[in-house]
Amino acid sequence: MVATYGPSLPGIETRFGVADSVAGLIVTAQFLGGCLGIAAFGLTHARWTVAQRFSVATPLFGLGIVAASAAPVFPLLLLAVLVSGCGAGGIVVLINFSFATNYGRRSPAMLGLVNAFYGAGSFVGPALVGVAAGYAPVLAGGGAIGLLCLVPLRRTPDGPAPALEAQVAGGAARRLILAFAVLLFLYTGVETGVATWEATDLVGAGWSVQGAAIATSAYWGAFTIARFLGSPLSLRVAPERILVPLLLVAILVLLAIRAHVIPPSGLIAVGLCAGPVFPVVVSWLARVVPNAPSAVTYAILGAILGSAVLPAGLGGLIGIGGLDALPLGLVAYAAACFAMVVFIATWRPAPGGVSARPE
Repeated sequence: MVATYGPSLPGIETRFGVADSVAGLIVTAQFLGGCLGIAAFGLTHARWTVAQRFSVATPLFGLGIVAASAAPVFPLLLLAVLVSGCGAGGIVVLINFSFATNYGRRSPAMLGLVNAFYGAGSFVGPALVGVAAGYAPVLAGGGAIGLLCLVPLRRTPDGPAPALEAQVAGGAARRLILAFAVLLFLYTGVETGVATWEATDLVGAGWSVQGAAIATSAYWGAFTIARFLGSPLSLRVAPERILVPLLLVAILVLLAIRAHVIPPSGLIAVGLCAGPVFPVVVSWLARVVPNAPSAVTYAILGAILGSAVLPAGLGGLIGIGGLDALPLGLVAYAAACFAMVVFIATWRPAPGGVSARPE
């Protein structure tokens, strides 16, 4: 559903008569709602079971997205997307924490696998927008299916007890969690920035709305393939040795797009580079700060906040410099993300803190 927002922007602009930068606020609404959901459902592990939290988050997501499909005016669309984002934030943090902590040494691969299904949905969503020639039927159907997921999710077992919560409260560990949160904040600027603005960029270059939606779907398809390939790799290769080359290649591709060496459809290659990043970073955090629900929650909160703020920043940049400014904005996000990976990989907390390198 989140991946449908980018290719839905041209239709939203036409239906409600709003500008590009205004239509892009639906992405901001989605992820600001996600921030609320993460805080509400990710930081209440001491009071609610996982199943209880799913029982609230899932209806918020499903009903919100159905309401968005039928919203008659743009402000109500934003409100419905905000509610849906709140539920989605809870779902994201609960699933990622469960898969990051419940499978022992296989947790990195399992986390990569479950996030690959996220990528698969991100591939299917934009394609459906292109086939349906509109966003409303896709949102209505996706919301209805989401509501059906409530039945199995209510049977989800609780994860492991937060045995090391006292250790996580230490100053060194808090700084480490903050560094991971900043890393994910910057990374989602690349992932969501491409997904949000690729279709608008291609339509501006003369593509049809349907063709731009299919191109966005291809971006998510490459993203998904990369996650499936990265899942077994994460068991054998150190996280920084996966992340550094991927981010460097993404930066080079984006610079080539800006220089018109390769066409805007080259953003598919950025999808290949971006796909493994999120599960690798979350599993990296779970290894260096184990059994801490708050660690994963705060890191994912950084990701959700980045998805809310940074695509809107790209929209403002496009408003100033035109669509040619999009690759440069993405380069800035990717370069900052690269710098954070290097910082985390080389940083040493004070004695007695948590080591930033996996054992």
